[in-house]
Amino acid sequence: MYRIGSRIITNTRPQQWGYLNYTTKNNTTTTATKQLMNDETHVLQHIKPQLNFDYIKDNCQQIQDNAKKRNSSVDVHNIVDLYQQYRVVKKETDTLRAKRNIVAANMKGVAKGDTKERNRLIEEGKFIKEQVNICENRFEKLHNQLYSEALKIPNNTHPDVPIGPESNARVLEMSGEKPTHLQEFAFKDHLELGESLGVIKSAAQTTGHKFYYLTREGAMLEMALSFWAFSKMTNQHNFIPVITPDLVHPSLAEACGFQPRSEATQLFWIKDQDLCLTATSEIPLAGMYSNSQIKGSELPIKMVGYSHCFRAETGHGVHNKGIYRVHQFSKVEMFVVSTPEQSDEILDSLLKIQIEMFKELGLHFRVLDMPSEDLGAPAYRKYDIEVWIPSRNDYGEISSASNCTDYQSRRLNMKYTATNGGPSAFVHTLNGTACAIPRLILAILENNQQPDGSVLIPKVLQPFMGNKERILPLNGSSK
Repeated sequence: MYRIGSRIITNTRPQQWGYLNYTTKNNTTTTATKQLMNDETHVLQHIKPQLNFDYIKDNCQQIQDNAKKRNSSVDVHNIVDLYQQYRVVKKETDTLRAKRNIVAANMKGVAKGDTKERNRLIEEGKFIKEQVNICENRFEKLHNQLYSEALKIPNNTHPDVPIGPESNARVLEMSGEKPTHLQEFAFKDHLELGESLGVIKSAAQTTGHKFYYLTREGAMLEMALSFWAFSKMTNQHNFIPVITPDLVHPSLAEACGFQPRSEATQLFWIKDQDLCLTATSEIPLAGMYSNSQIKGSELPIKMVGYSHCFRAETGHGVHNKGIYRVHQFSKVEMFVVSTPEQSDEILDSLLKIQIEMFKELGLHFRVLDMPSEDLGAPAYRKYDIEVWIPSRNDYGEISSASNCTDYQSRRLNMKYTATNGGPSAFVHTLNGTACAIPRLILAILENNQQPDGSVLIPKVLQPFMGNKERILPLNGSSK
């Protein structure tokens, strides 16, 4: 039996999917009770980000300089100006509400026959009510504008991160060798191999551009990679296995660093529903702990999620050819919740796991410490692994590992209680790709192709594919 730690979360605040109540481990069985409501009465509880505006105000220039390093267009000085306006309007609103309460209290004390005083208080109450409404409208507008802009502020940047664009990435390690045997014959790209082996077919007529079928050994290769990675993470590295939902609330995606409401959104929306298809299981895994208080003794919590992933943007050009960048794919993802003191070491451990896995697949790859402009908003530090792709004569990304520190936890209200009895604090979150299926299939097909047109199956995957050693061409003849 798997648990999310040994702990119990008692969460009285409504989550996006209903109300979750976890009983204590002292009960003979752990139960999760969901309050199900129909569409007319179900009100989604939006997560309120916990942003420290006084810190932003006091460190305005430092935060602006950090945003510039990361090529972010956010205007921190404008956010500080909005915060000052917000504070003024909030004070005015609170003052007027207090006056309204005084008038209401005075009404109760008016003598029964004192019509003149009663009428005076009624008129005064009407006037104050109008002023309150005006202030509350200004306050709500400023509140929404302030948070909308503040959420664009990127995370801090690790001091060792290279500064600049992607080309400034620092190579940390080279593993394996380029497949020299490919120099001996006219090798194919993965789409040509997909056709000759009968393992990849276009789904353009069924679904549209950048959708595909995996058939025969191609389908088995996806299942083998998925189960190999999922079981390895669970059984060897003690991650908690989780199958996640494919649909999430947009506010959850936004809290994790995606921008579902922007014009350049990566996400697919569900028509007439306040839901979107998830881009990665990182999002629903983080959502499991939104609005939660976790015991410090239970950290770190290591989870491995399996999900379909949906991306609206796929790009163009030779580097996005075929199944390298598609609208839908399967992925095994690592996600960790930790204390701030644990997160740097955990990031290194995630990277070690990734390196171990890709070595077992026999691939040639390089490990990169990614520069500031390639981190994305959530990451404090990010490592990428790029595999050699023969048809490109270049490398392509197959995984990343990121320490997001408290960027996501502040937006999701994820805290932990210190073991020494100190005040609660925000957890750190980390994520890392264990297995991005189509890109690994691409790499295996291209790097392991043989002169006779067959493709060698990595030894670690053979037990999941009926102990087959290679994928043979459809016609069975040599090429």
